[in-house]
Amino acid sequence: MIDLTKPVELAPNLWWVGSSDNQKNLHCNPYLLFQGGSYLLFDPGSVLDAEIVLTKVRSIIPIQDLEAIILSHQDPDLCSSLPLFEQAGFTGKLCCHERASMIIQYYGLKSAYYLVNQNNYQYPCKDGSSIGFLFAPYLHFPGAIMSYLPQQKTLISGDVFGSISANWELFAGPEYKEGMIAFHEVYMPSHEILKPVMEQLQYYQIDMICPQHGSVIKESIQEHILTLRNMQCGLFLTVFRKQVKDIGGILKLCDKILKRYFALYGNQFVHQVFDSSPFTVNYKEKVFIKASVPEEDIWNELFSLIEERKGVAWLSSIASLVELLAKEYDLTLPPSFETLTFHTQKNLDEQRSKAETLQYKNEKLEAILRERNMRLFIDPVTQLNNQEFHKGFILEEMNRIVHESGILTLLVLSIDNLSNINLDFGSAEGDKTMLTLANLIRLQVSLETKICRLAGGIFAINSPSTSKEEAIEKANSLRNKIAEEESFIIPISVSMGLYHSSELPSSVLGDKEQMAQIMTQTALFRLKLAQKQGNGILMYTSTSTGGSKSAVTVLLVDKPSLARDLIQQTLERERYRVLTVSNGLEAKKLITTNLPDIIICEQMIEKIGSFTLRKELLKTSNTQRIPFILISANKNERTVLRALSLGISYFFIRPVALYELSGVVNILASQFKRKEM
Repeated sequence: MIDLTKPVELAPNLWWVGSSDNQKNLHCNPYLLFQGGSYLLFDPGSVLDAEIVLTKVRSIIPIQDLEAIILSHQDPDLCSSLPLFEQAGFTGKLCCHERASMIIQYYGLKSAYYLVNQNNYQYPCKDGSSIGFLFAPYLHFPGAIMSYLPQQKTLISGDVFGSISANWELFAGPEYKEGMIAFHEVYMPSHEILKPVMEQLQYYQIDMICPQHGSVIKESIQEHILTLRNMQCGLFLTVFRKQVKDIGGILKLCDKILKRYFALYGNQFVHQVFDSSPFTVNYKEKVFIKASVPEEDIWNELFSLIEERKGVAWLSSIASLVELLAKEYDLTLPPSFETLTFHTQKNLDEQRSKAETLQYKNEKLEAILRERNMRLFIDPVTQLNNQEFHKGFILEEMNRIVHESGILTLLVLSIDNLSNINLDFGSAEGDKTMLTLANLIRLQVSLETKICRLAGGIFAINSPSTSKEEAIEKANSLRNKIAEEESFIIPISVSMGLYHSSELPSSVLGDKEQMAQIMTQTALFRLKLAQKQGNGILMYTSTSTGGSKSAVTVLLVDKPSLARDLIQQTLERERYRVLTVSNGLEAKKLITTNLPDIIICEQMIEKIGSFTLRKELLKTSNTQRIPFILISANKNERTVLRALSLGISYFFIRPVALYELSGVVNILASQFKRKEM
């Protein structure tokens, strides 16, 4: 049993600090995050819940230690408690979109604003880590945002994924979607606006969704995202004609209305409507059993009964659903929805929605114009700045270094296995890998850092005001973070080359173009050195050091498979440079151009067999001494004797014990290095 009178830890260092009281079936959820030495509060709530939220936050930290309050939009249900937080000692920043700040200021606040749209949609914590923001325009406010917490893999979603429910629970259950659909039908302007926001979520690994209204979603995350992606809402409803008889009659259609009322108001209030009425309800299954009125009158009588016993408010709460069903099944809108009171409210809602849609179209046009102006400097795959922008930026930074004695670190990195991803999974997956990497880098670097995609899988990270030592430490941290990230289709590694402006020769200082050329070319040269030494290497000098595992190249000859990937990743973690080919013919060609130090070969390879390949290698002096390791599920007396006759001393049966294989490679590599000495 969860104690809702205290903060509830939803994930490491993330707490729900809200009230369990419902305000007319619309529940509000504030969240508190501790990350990198910073305490951040999300959507603190209204004045109705302020004392409860303040008490729960104080049980974790003093109010004055809150670094920022993040606001997904400007409504009073999440902002009206802000003056009370200031009275309690809050002196931090109010983090929101610029559009929201224009309204929030009217709460009479003293706190400074941190505008996410002016800060690359990131908020930096004290340790240099950051959280990200997703722009969600018109959901349901022009300046709405959602927050992504990469460490918890959690989306703080604001109004999106919210729900209306009489039976609130902290965690969403199987029936949550019905209330979620009801909320979005009323509050979201259109499918045209909701769909693209849902589609951008595919690029994030989301284990939990924390909406401002409703319940925390921990199960079936993708199902909830797809529900909103595909649902019709607002003005632009797309209707497909259906037949009432195909679903079992009008009473079956009315079950959809009944289920919505259960979700909105709960069992007790539904009883009040239908007890002692012409409609008999199965309250366990939440369906109608029968109606003591003629079939042709059921549709109108149902809403007359609801209006009589609960009033216009109950009709208004399901108006969108009733209008959609009436269009889908070619039914006349019930007379209860034709009253003057109902139409007055409906007209107000429609005018507001039309105004929001018109504003959305105007701003969309402005965005198109801005996009045309920036297209020359934006990479279409990653939405990062492109190579042309990078050239101009480096020149500007050289000017700053000359006149202000500034410093700059240029880190270039390349995805080591991008070509394999393109080959095995297609170029679309390669593009997605680059986009995922771009988003990961955005979350790891400071706001003043400029990130560019230069060409192919090569990225440039420009960090002003960073010493070389600090830059090396951050580069290693980023390299490890990328290697550990699980959202790529397969694990990736990056090679890195780093150059610092303090290394510029004194003879070129003052010549901005030559300074920029030296920085860029040297960083790229160091990247090439890193690539030659193996995957996942950082080079920050222009001389290669011998005696390391990364100087040893292993050729892995095996058809593409999970088993091959596991062997490759195991050796790469040991810092070997691993080359992979799929058959004997490719292996023979590669060996002639890129002589490996060790060969690991599957016995049953195509085009040129493993034993034939070994024979070919024994014919020439520069390849006959390459250690040759055989792996096969077909290890028997005949194949072992054949291998021994060709000087193959190591023959592993599949599935291979990876620790044994890497141990043999380590022994051979150490022998190889002793010979060089």
